[in-house]
Amino acid sequence: MERRWFDFKDFTSMEILRHESLADHRVVRAVKVDDLGFINILASRIEKIPTDGDMMISFAGGAEYMEVLFYSEEKIQEVEIIQKGFKTPSTGFNCKNEFEQEIYNDIDALLFPAIGKKIPKVENLKLDFGEFSIEYKGNEFRDFAPATLSFHIDSFILVDKKRNEQKIEISSGQLPPKPYSATVNNLKFSIVTFSKEGLYPAYFKVLSENLN
Repeated sequence: MERRWFDFKDFTSMEILRHESLADHRVVRAVKVDDLGFINILASRIEKIPTDGDMMISFAGGAEYMEVLFYSEEKIQEVEIIQKGFKTPSTGFNCKNEFEQEIYNDIDALLFPAIGKKIPKVENLKLDFGEFSIEYKGNEFRDFAPATLSFHIDSFILVDKKRNEQKIEISSGQLPPKPYSATVNNLKFSIVTFSKEGLYPAYFKVLSENLN
């Protein structure tokens, strides 16, 4: 019988848990995701990982341990990540590879967002950068037909420690989207949605002159 990553795919939400260690399951960081578009894309990427990992590995108790929990109402499907490797349905592991590393990086960026990290655009997920937080609110297409003018707008909400909110809109059309510059508590930074490393259209970065 062929092993599968998922027994169901009618997802309703997802949760990412980072534990103290493989031996200590205290949760040190947790993120809940309700963006079904992102959840389905992530699940599809995980499904491309070979299910019959041919490496059986024993880890020390202090090994890094994460769980990604896919929910469908009352049902739960668990994906375990140990030392950045995905534990396969065969309970084995695949050799270290770039494909799994990229998925891990996306999951890690949602748990631990930081200046300079490539972060997936996940709708309505508040990401804490210390002095401020950023929440991606989605993408809107605007078409001014019959004029030949149309573009997409990425919306973000920026909140500082005093809970002051600022709505940010970054548009893209015939030209690539430009970085959006902002200042919070004398920290100057920019939100970047396009770069040569392939941010557009699914990722963004926060770059700061003060914190680089």
